[in-house]
Formats: sequence, structure tokens, C-alpha cells
Amino acid sequence: MCKRCGKAIRQETEEYCYDCQQKQHFFQQGRGVYQYEGPMKKAMYRLKYSNRRRYAEVIAKDAMRYHGRWISEIGVEALVPVPVHPNKLRRRGYNQAEVLARAISEQSGIPVATLVERVVDTLPQKEMTAENRGKNLKNAFKVVNNGLKYKKVLIIDDIYTTGATVDSIAKILLDRGIVEVYCLYGCIGRGY
Repeated sequence: MCKRCGKAIRQETEEYCYDCQQKQHFFQQGRGVYQYEGPMKKAMYRLKYSNRRRYAEVIAKDAMRYHGRWISEIGVEALVPVPVHPNKLRRRGYNQAEVLARAISEQSGIPVATLVERVVDTLPQKEMTAENRGKNLKNAFKVVNNGLKYKKVLIIDDIYTTGATVDSIAKILLDRGIVEVYCLYGCIGRGY
């Protein structure tokens, strides 16, 4: 896997996926629980849009099985779910990343910290090119907790493809005094 984002890579001799070779991320490292393909693509859709919140419990158990040691070794102090805009929250009734973060918190004992809010109701990222994803997220997030007491945090998101979302959040957290930002996603795309 890519040593930066965690995507599967083709050659064992490579350290980074194609995307991570092309651009610098603001987060230290990331890991995905499952590949974003086949049945997991459908499961993530159901978690996000069909109120299948119980799926988060299974993902959290597997997250700890596959990445619990890594999470422990990096020493994160808080889980930071990727926020949804209040308009989407009203329509959907929940934030799938927060549901996932709370399930991981139950498994790991690491608290959930809502440090970031989405202030712009952005277009869905899945419909955009990699270049437009970054533009779509420009100024979309802000830090809401002035008393940032954490030095190392783990951003929790449902799906990682280009990293535009977690990079946007990592950048503003680093600007506010967080020292290290890591990421964990329910599903991750391939690096080739």
C-alpha cells in the first residue's frame, strides 16, 4: 500500500501511489478499511444514503482489526469526523462519517472531537475531476473549537479517492495548531 494515503499499489517496490507522487498532502498518513469496489461500493452507498448506520459497527470492528495497532502506534488523541453541511444533515438525518467515528470510538476508546464544520454546501465530490474537487472545497470548512487541545488527530471519512476533502480539513487543523493529522476511511480507491 501507499505509505502516504494507504491506497493499494501495483508494485511492491513502489512506496507511493500515482496521486501521492504527483501532489503533497497535508496529512501524515492514511489508511482504508476496505477497497472501494464491488459489494463495498454498495454498502457505503447504503451507509451514506439509506440509513444503514449499523454498517458502521462492522466497519469499526474491521478498522480496529486491520489498523488498530497503527492507530495505537501513532498515538492519536481524538477522532475528527468529516462534517456535512447543515442542509445535508437535515435532509439525511445524520452524518455518516460521524456515525463511523462514534463506532470507532466505542472500539478504541479514543474520543470523538467535532473540531471542524462545513460552512459551504459543496457539490458532491464524486461528480468532479480531481482538479475541480480542490476548488469545490476551497473555504468549505472552518475550525469551530477555539480551545484545540489535541496535538495528534485522526480524521474519519467514509470514502477516500483523491484526498481533497481530508487535505482541506488537515490544512486548517494544522494552521490552528494541531501537530500531526492522520486519516482513516471506511473505503479507499486504488492507487493505479
